[in-house]
Amino acid sequence: MTVVVNNASRTFVQALKAMAKLDGASVSVDDYGYYSKKTVNSVLKAERQMEKKRKKGTLKLYNTVDEMFGDL
Repeated sequence: MTVVVNNASRTFVQALKAMAKLDGASVSVDDYGYYSKKTVNSVLKAERQMEKKRKKGTLKLYNTVDEMFGDL
């Protein structure tokens, strides 16, 4: 059985883990804050891609915001 509880406090999670332990069950917690797992994974993927470009020397860097907007 799977139970999903959104926006639980840390106290609630600790109590839930203690109750699960009594029953021999397990509890897993995805703590992504306000962002969904999909959003977090998307940002992490973009970060990896930028790091690859930076290491290759193909990432365009700007010294000022005006330079960046000039290229847009």
